[in-house]
Amino acid sequence: MKVQIIDISKQIFGDIPSPCRNCIYWEFPELFNKVNSEEAFKYKKSWFIKTLDSFGVCGKILYVNDEAIAYSQFAPYHLLPQTKNYGCQLEKLRNDMVFLSCLFICKPEYRRMGLGSRLLEDILSSLRAYGFNEIETIARRDSANNPSGPLKFYLKHNFQIKKILDQNFVLVGLKL
Repeated sequence: MKVQIIDISKQIFGDIPSPCRNCIYWEFPELFNKVNSEEAFKYKKSWFIKTLDSFGVCGKILYVNDEAIAYSQFAPYHLLPQTKNYGCQLEKLRNDMVFLSCLFICKPEYRRMGLGSRLLEDILSSLRAYGFNEIETIARRDSANNPSGPLKFYLKHNFQIKKILDQNFVLVGLKL
């Protein structure tokens, strides 16, 4: 099995696998579930282009045998407006912190093979190299089928619980 993890650029943006390619939950909460998938893809692409230009690399695609099977996305809090709705953005305007809005193995048959761990380690390595000191995400307690992943996955990778948001969702973080 040949595994590659590649930073998302304008050239490979179209490789983002479904359902992530049309998800604008974090970038455009006011439009989420209100536009069709083609429009959502255009909004996501516009966010990526703007974010690549203003922030830099903000996502990665994991390929298995040249097929895109996993996706990740991260950026500073101010570039992901949905974080405000979770009460997570108030003190998060630091330049050394990012929010991981998505880390998702899109093809269930590839889950539980260590690919999510490989993708997360690649993200963390890149963020350290770029000079970031902390990453946060919202994990789900009761289900692995969550765009950012299950709580036990992050706890296994040394993330710490920072805030319990409700009975299912928890804000976790890791100092890099």
